[in-house]
Amino acid sequence: MTSATPQSRTVVLEDSTVHVRSSGAGRHTFVLIHGIGVSRRYFRPLADALSRHARVHSVDLPGHGRSPKPRRGPSIEDYADAVWSTLDRLGVERPILVGHSMGSQVAVEMGRRDREVGGVVVLAPTNVPGERSVWRQGLRLGLDTLRETPRVNAIIFSDYLLRCGPLWYARSVPAMLEHHIEEGIRDVRAPVLIVRGEHDPIVPRPWVEDLASRRPGTKVAEVPGEAHVMMFHSAEKVADLCLELVARA
Repeated sequence: MTSATPQSRTVVLEDSTVHVRSSGAGRHTFVLIHGIGVSRRYFRPLADALSRHARVHSVDLPGHGRSPKPRRGPSIEDYADAVWSTLDRLGVERPILVGHSMGSQVAVEMGRRDREVGGVVVLAPTNVPGERSVWRQGLRLGLDTLRETPRVNAIIFSDYLLRCGPLWYARSVPAMLEHHIEEGIRDVRAPVLIVRGEHDPIVPRPWVEDLASRRPGTKVAEVPGEAHVMMFHSAEKVADLCLELVARA
């Protein structure tokens, strides 16, 4: 399938602004939602892989990447509202939501709303019960940087320091810790797939299995040899998993 020319746009909402990069064309539409402190940039390989088969929208959440910081501190529900409002402005119907790390919490929150969703892909779901503290999350994140490639770390650290900034990052952490994805996933009616990297120190395998057990029919997959940001170097593998979910649905 021929991909449409990629385009970037800024969607101004009532309480926030969201920057979106759109590419590809096809029957289905994927929406990529990044994690805390970063931006849509680390989704680029996955967006390129999916755009050969479908329409893809990669968003910068408010306060991240190219999206300016809103006046008030965020919540996962606020982020979900902002992405849904953005998709409404773009005329997107029945999206397949792909969230990574904190973005998986946003995707699940969006998926539990009374809206039509084609599927929810949960990549590396964070906020493991029993470790919901700043220092424990920071330790896990530090361990992961030792397992990521220099290219991935360069994107992450430049987003943290230059785009999001320490202040907005600090304001976003409580939102991540206070949202319990294991409660929200029960209410998602669309097909759900949970994916982790084989060597991800932030997302233990038992946590993924427990999360999947909260919602009957949830599929689980693991990407060999990868850490937390599994969709960067294994974009084709993750894209295939996303497309398989749509095919099953």
